[in-house]
Amino acid sequence: MELIDYTNKWLAGEIFEGKSILIAGICLLVLTLIVWRLGSTEYARAILIPMLVVAIMHTGVGAGMIITNKQRIPQFTEQYHQQTPQEYLDSENARVDEFMKIYPKVIIFAAICFAVAICLFAFCTTPWLRATALALIYLALSMLVIDYFSKERGMIYQQEINSVQIEQVQ
Repeated sequence: MELIDYTNKWLAGEIFEGKSILIAGICLLVLTLIVWRLGSTEYARAILIPMLVVAIMHTGVGAGMIITNKQRIPQFTEQYHQQTPQEYLDSENARVDEFMKIYPKVIIFAAICFAVAICLFAFCTTPWLRATALALIYLALSMLVIDYFSKERGMIYQQEINSVQIEQVQ
């Protein structure tokens, strides 16, 4: 398998992840519309804006991932053909190392979201603050799930490109 094939496989995984996030955002948007139409309690009205914000965030991130990664396929292919295999390998190793640094930061951000949400839910009684807490919990949990699979794909990609480097040295 050529190095560009590993890159395209990783990009296909990113596109699939983007589609999954987009579908989750659309489903949450539909759920928000259902709550808006059928919800009659104070808590149902309070959750509308936080749910809508999270739905829009998911939809935007998912669509952005799809568009960005589809545009990257020809860019990476062109870069692969313009550089020597070792230059491309070095640039991919550097890029992978950079995006792998993001995952611990996401865990910290999710933990902060959980802590804020728990405090809001435990110590506030107003419906909109509790609804915001629930939206923060959903956001943090979805970020952890998304990054769980993304990090796994990133580690697999990193192993694959490292194995190509080992094969070239031998």
